[in-house]
Amino acid sequence: MQAVVSLLPEPYNIRVQLIWDELEERFNLKYIRSTPFPHFTWQLGEGYQQEEVMEWLHDQTLRLQPFDLYTVGLNRFGNSSPVLFIEISKTAELLQLHSIIWNKLLALTTDPSPLYSVESWQPHITLAMEDLSWDRVGAVAGFLQEKDLSWRFSLDNFVIACQQADGMSQIEHIFRFGKGLTDSFDCGLPRATDQN
Repeated sequence: MQAVVSLLPEPYNIRVQLIWDELEERFNLKYIRSTPFPHFTWQLGEGYQQEEVMEWLHDQTLRLQPFDLYTVGLNRFGNSSPVLFIEISKTAELLQLHSIIWNKLLALTTDPSPLYSVESWQPHITLAMEDLSWDRVGAVAGFLQEKDLSWRFSLDNFVIACQQADGMSQIEHIFRFGKGLTDSFDCGLPRATDQN
């Protein structure tokens, strides 16, 4: 799996990690740690045409300037298993940028997830999923509703995240608005050239 996400700035990165700590301590919810960096996701799929995606994100971020995002509190998805998250307000600027990303990366992604399509996308910061059961949603949501989850922060990055063989996700490449590609890390995934 690979995804284009954005990391949260401080102090919100730490705030989310502290919430994850509390959820683990009080409710034994720890699946969220398989992606150990607070973020929200723009698009994901089984894999990217890496060079093309990296070049495009580099060019895009050279031209972009940071802009403000707003969160509007706690919400949940209710599919087969519940997901609790901090909802991000769908501003016109955010929706326009998402549409550009989705439409560009669609042809460069193997098995893109339709949950991130223009029609379905709900920008969010996940707090609990997978190990959260329906019989505990009320208690966990009640605990989270006591917190101030209405935030304003500046968006200034795109990140390509990857999932390793053990299911853990990690940061592969960081692109900063106004700067382009700034950091790269080895995800440990085999490259097409490594399969000879």
